[in-house]
Amino acid sequence: MKNTVLLLALVCFNVLFSQQEDKNQEIYFPVKYVLKSSKDTIKTKVLNVGLYRNEEFSPATYIRQMTVLDPSGKKIKVKENDIKYMEIIDLEKVKRRFINDQSIFSKDIGLLEVMYNGKKTEWYRKSSYSGPIYTYKTDNTEYLLFRKDRSVIEMHFKIRGSILALKDKFNNYPDLSALVDDVTVDADVVKILRLYDQK
Repeated sequence: MKNTVLLLALVCFNVLFSQQEDKNQEIYFPVKYVLKSSKDTIKTKVLNVGLYRNEEFSPATYIRQMTVLDPSGKKIKVKENDIKYMEIIDLEKVKRRFINDQSIFSKDIGLLEVMYNGKKTEWYRKSSYSGPIYTYKTDNTEYLLFRKDRSVIEMHFKIRGSILALKDKFNNYPDLSALVDDVTVDADVVKILRLYDQK
């Protein structure tokens, strides 16, 4: 009887820790990037650093630095400020493009995610975080660039009233201004910008 209990305890212990090990498994996404110091495109895999799940893309993957695999499979660090262009494809096959180009804002503010690039507007997102890497809080700053007058609206969707600047910008278009009130997700902003491009 003691042997059976001991055997059962060992099996339960083994199953418990094998599941724990699986939860902490490192997830890598395909990545292409170009360094500022080179014109070569580097294709490899980047370690995703998710807050709750590693399968879900997180900006912490590249903020400040990212961990990529070199050709031999060894982990190396690449600083965010050394990257000029980057594309990441997550497990859901969503492609994210990032640029670090001083020509957009005439200053280097790090990698910007390209959220929308239309005829009349461009939308970029700058992500940053505060706190320890595994308990961090992500803050996003949205930059909407209007090509005609080269004006830029800086917004923080998490701050109430921040989106009023966009509402003011579309004051001459009551249909678009009304849609601004209903913005809850990124797709809502993209819809508004696409409609604006058609005007």
